[in-house]
Amino acid sequence: MNNCIKYGALCTLALCLLIFWITDLRAEFYRYVDDEGNTYYVDDISSIPEKYRNQIKVYREKYDNLADDERSEAVQRENETVRAKEEKHQRQIEETLLQTQQIEDEERHKQAEAARQNLLKKSETKVILEGNRILVPVTFNNEGVELDVVLLLDTGATQIVLNRQVADQLNVVTVQKGLAQVAGGSSIQTQMGKVSYIKVGPYKMKDAGVIIIPHEGVPVNYSGLLGMNFLKNVEYSIDYKNQVIRWKLPQGQSAASN
Repeated sequence: MNNCIKYGALCTLALCLLIFWITDLRAEFYRYVDDEGNTYYVDDISSIPEKYRNQIKVYREKYDNLADDERSEAVQRENETVRAKEEKHQRQIEETLLQTQQIEDEERHKQAEAARQNLLKKSETKVILEGNRILVPVTFNNEGVELDVVLLLDTGATQIVLNRQVADQLNVVTVQKGLAQVAGGSSIQTQMGKVSYIKVGPYKMKDAGVIIIPHEGVPVNYSGLLGMNFLKNVEYSIDYKNQVIRWKLPQGQSAASN
């Protein structure tokens, strides 16, 4: 048992000595001069031609072949070279970080601009101006039936008004009948109904009440009136020059459901 331990210890010691010898050997390099007077330094003795091996000089450390003052200058030059490389590497890192920051800033700017444009798109509705009349594009939906029409913005109308033809396309069910006074003082028969929702710009009004009337007289290029039961719940301004309605969106929201 003891012999085995001793043998194992000797093997370990021999292995350590071998590793140390190999490491130490690899730290050596060799100098020789060829027939033309050129000086060479190599770390593999086998790479030295046979005829030059009698002049081999072995060096344990770099610049061992130099005098003290030359060695000091060589070490100083090497340190300066290493320092210059480190500074160059640091500059490259800083430039890379700066470029990365610029790319991130540009991307954030693009995202902010895209969000602004998206918000602007949602907050503006293109309208048609005909003299004093403002024609607004509107989307109606009733039980899955959707229809895009144009309504005349009318702050004098208490309710949204639809022509009978549009109401029939939307399958609006009449819930009440009545009379309505029109321009000129005359009265006409009307019907009351509801649609699932009406959407104007960013705003959607659910279960919107509508007044249905038959259209009489000369043809018009709108399908009814956008009245105060919708307009009283939203804030807006009209840009006549650019022919848009600008809606004031609720704080922190892109659209509201009324």
